[in-house]
Amino acid sequence: MATVIKLRDGSIHTIFDQQDAMDLIAELLGDEVLDWVIPDTADAEYIQQLETENADLRAHHQEVMRALRALSETEAKLIQEKEINREALSSTVGMIGTITWRELR
Repeated sequence: MATVIKLRDGSIHTIFDQQDAMDLIAELLGDEVLDWVIPDTADAEYIQQLETENADLRAHHQEVMRALRALSETEAKLIQEKEINREALSSTVGMIGTITWRELR
């Protein structure tokens, strides 16, 4: 979608996309000002990399929390049994310990 802008000098410009806006800035104010307005490509790539890493960490965190929740539910069921199966309970607690130890390293 196009945007029509009128500058103080009375000139009218049609901007179709970001590139048109950057071209107009460079034409009117110079490339130096354009460098101030548009972030460095390396910075944008670094920010994108950080956002990707953050999304990966969030997904990993959710996966770990789901696993811990499932194990804690198993543990609760084992405890509610009339006769406690110590081997199954110990195994479940051991898995919880393994997951938490791995995450804390």
